[in-house]
Amino acid sequence: MSGPRFLDHKGVRLAHRFGPGTGPLIVFLPGYMSDMTGAKAQAVSDHARANGRACLRLDYSGCGASGGDFLDGSIGRWTDDALALINHVWPAGKVVLVGSSMGGWIALLAGLALQDRLAGLVGIAAAPDFTVWGLTVGEAERRQLESQGYFTRPSDYGEPYRYSRALIADAPQRLLLDGQIGITAPVRLLHGMADDAVPWRLSLDIAARITGGDVQVRLIKDGDHRLSRETDIAMLIATVQDLL
Repeated sequence: MSGPRFLDHKGVRLAHRFGPGTGPLIVFLPGYMSDMTGAKAQAVSDHARANGRACLRLDYSGCGASGGDFLDGSIGRWTDDALALINHVWPAGKVVLVGSSMGGWIALLAGLALQDRLAGLVGIAAAPDFTVWGLTVGEAERRQLESQGYFTRPSDYGEPYRYSRALIADAPQRLLLDGQIGITAPVRLLHGMADDAVPWRLSLDIAARITGGDVQVRLIKDGDHRLSRETDIAMLIATVQDLL
């Protein structure tokens, strides 16, 4: 397979893979410190290609094959990255957003920005506002932020997570769970009830706050945070296909 394409955006080269086809454009938005090479992203891309559907995978600035420093990243910046790439490859058409974990937060923000161009949204263990409910900063971590600009925490998925001063400072401006979420396009929220990273009840809260009526929460009783088993991915693909 050929390498990714790049878009120069605000001084950073953003890596992406675009497969042309019929719309709506399917966009996969990765989770925190993740990239476009994951199993779910690849499965969505493969399904789109097999069915002649347009699909975009991307790496946020500082992640994967993209340029930039990860520590300069934030929810606002990464949302802006995603919108820049969407508008680059698909400047006017309808879009279906698929966001995993933190990518679900970015999907909701991008969906609000796209307005009537949003044809549908799928959240996979969507984690909006995780800096509020999942990232209480202790005194020692606060000192690390001040001295080196970030602090670390262990991760079950590889290298330790790094949380930067830029992320912490930007997040309060991106919060969604303190009011209604003005999305009227169809929304599907998939969540494993054995998720030990993002509480599954959060998807119920998101659903309650979305103003549109076509909203469904699908709970997988034995599903973990990643939802990357063969059966989980089959459900994801069927959900995306339903919205198309």
